[in-house]
Amino acid sequence: MRGAPGPRARLVTTATAVVLFRGGMDLCPDLLARLDAVLRSIGGAPDDDLHEVAGAGRALCDARLDGDVAAFDDAKMRLWRELARYWAGRAIRSFDEVGKA
Repeated sequence: MRGAPGPRARLVTTATAVVLFRGGMDLCPDLLARLDAVLRSIGGAPDDDLHEVAGAGRALCDARLDGDVAAFDDAKMRLWRELARYWAGRAIRSFDEVGKA
C-alpha cells in the first residue's frame, strides 16, 4: 500500500484540479481551500520546478480572499500556464528517460 502523498504531489494535484474547472472563483471553493492549505504546509514557494506553480497558486488564493475577480482570473491563467510548463517538462523528461533505457 502506498503512503500518503507528500506536499509536492498535493500541490500539483490540487492546482491541476483547480485550473481544470471552467469559470470564476465561486466554482471551486473547496479546492481553493485545499490549495491554500497545501501552500501553507509548504511554507512559501519551493526552490525547484514547482516554484512558479506555487507562486501562481498563492496569487490565486490571495485574489480569492480579496474578492478581486480580475486578479483571480489573471492568477488562474498564470497558474494554468505554469502547470502546462511543469507537465510539459515531465512529459519530455519521461520520453528522454525511456530513450536511455
